[in-house]
Amino acid sequence: MTERREWMPRAEWDALVRGEGCPLCVEVAALESVNTYGHTIADLRLSRLRLASNQSVRGYCVLICSKHVREPYELSGKDRRAFFEEMMQAGQALESVFQSIKMNFEILGNAVPHLHCHIIPRYYGDRAPGLPIHPDEEVVHLTVEEYEQQVASIRSTL
Repeated sequence: MTERREWMPRAEWDALVRGEGCPLCVEVAALESVNTYGHTIADLRLSRLRLASNQSVRGYCVLICSKHVREPYELSGKDRRAFFEEMMQAGQALESVFQSIKMNFEILGNAVPHLHCHIIPRYYGDRAPGLPIHPDEEVVHLTVEEYEQQVASIRSTL
C-alpha cells in the first residue's frame, strides 16, 4: 500500500468506515492464501494473521480483525479481549521464530479504517534504533520456498 500525503475525499473515507469497498474486508474474506500483499498464516477466532510480502523487516506481519470496525473499542468486550489475545499470541510466535529483541504493535488505520495491527519484530542493530521502523522504506521479497518456510514456522508456533 502506498503512503498517502493527504486525506482521501471525505465521501470515500466515510464509505470505507461503513465497510464499503474495504480492502481489509476483502483480505479476511479471501479464499486464496497468497496475494500481492502477503501470505495467510492462520485464521484465528477473531482475526487473520498475514505475513507481509515485503520482508524488509524479517517476520513483519499484519493481524486483521475479521469484523469490520474502525477502532478496538467498537468491539464487544469479549471480542476486544479475543483480538488482543490473538495479537499477543502472534507476537510471541514471531519472537520465538525470528528471535527478535522487541516487538512493535502498531494499530493505525489512517489509510484504511478497519481494525488491524502491524506486528513488527525489532532486532538489535536494525536501521531505526529508538524509533518506529517503517517496513516500506525498502523492499525485500523472498523466494516462494522462503515464504512457505516462514509461514509454516509461524503457524506451527502459534
